[in-house]
Amino acid sequence: MKPVVRILSICLLFLITACIKNKDGALIMADPKAESSIQAYLRQHNDSAIRDISGIYYRILEPGDGEHFCKPTSIPSIIYTSKLLNGQIVGSSFAPTDFDRRELKNHIPGWQIGLYKISKGGKIRLYIPPELAYGNVGVAGVIPPNAILISEIELVKID
Repeated sequence: MKPVVRILSICLLFLITACIKNKDGALIMADPKAESSIQAYLRQHNDSAIRDISGIYYRILEPGDGEHFCKPTSIPSIIYTSKLLNGQIVGSSFAPTDFDRRELKNHIPGWQIGLYKISKGGKIRLYIPPELAYGNVGVAGVIPPNAILISEIELVKID
């Protein structure tokens, strides 16, 4: 049964990453400027990351237990820090948070894609282009429009 669930999760991830659309239903394309900015950041900081087909870059710091993976309806409990390319921290938790029991499918697409790549106990660093974060709107007073996010996430628990 577990291999079937894993295969279905991978298929769902492929569908999510291959067909990401905006609220009007238009297909979202990766921004070449964001892509080159992420690559430049990685070079400047002597870091490496894998590019996902969706456009995020990621580095698995700890894979996790290999048994407990998120589904779209999972409620992940995480410890995280998100910052902009200039180093400004725009969000963090110092203890596990589940964002008032928010399901994974209701988080930004970049987090959805990234959290599927690790299991319980895992840690990942995500370099998220704007179209998979807060887009050209941003978050008033916190995240500017068209911002690239760097999120480091530890998946503590999955409900």
